[in-house]
Amino acid sequence: ASAPSRAAATPAPRADTRPGSAAALPTGDERTAYDAAFDALKAGRYADSARLFAAFLDRHPGGVYAPNALYWLGESYYVTQNYALALESFEQLLDRFPTHDKAPGALLKVGLSRLGLRQEDAAQAAFADVVARYPGTDAARLAGDRLKAARPGR
Repeated sequence: ASAPSRAAATPAPRADTRPGSAAALPTGDERTAYDAAFDALKAGRYADSARLFAAFLDRHPGGVYAPNALYWLGESYYVTQNYALALESFEQLLDRFPTHDKAPGALLKVGLSRLGLRQEDAAQAAFADVVARYPGTDAARLAGDRLKAARPGR
């Protein structure tokens, strides 16, 4: 997996917060903890990043960075082929933050994690769900490519 950029890690405001409201702003501690976890991820220290993102989510479960932390926690597990824990993280993101900008990518990663677990039918269902729920996104394009590759001749 390619190293994520800091811009990709910057969360979009949650749908239920108003711009400028105190709830939309992270605390200094929240930002510092998130940055430490993200820096470990960028450096390829995936065990450290998983530990730091998990600790972050324990301390800031509803924080502004929680959706991104769940995504990158899943990615930390995915790149080390810990597909079961990756799947759990991506599904938590989808359950808790279904309209977040990371949701299409998380659903794609659900499919990829299921492939890693050799759950091909469930993976194909997840890819089809990405295409149906998030048309026009990069995740939908990649999921569509996976669906086509699984059904040659179509």
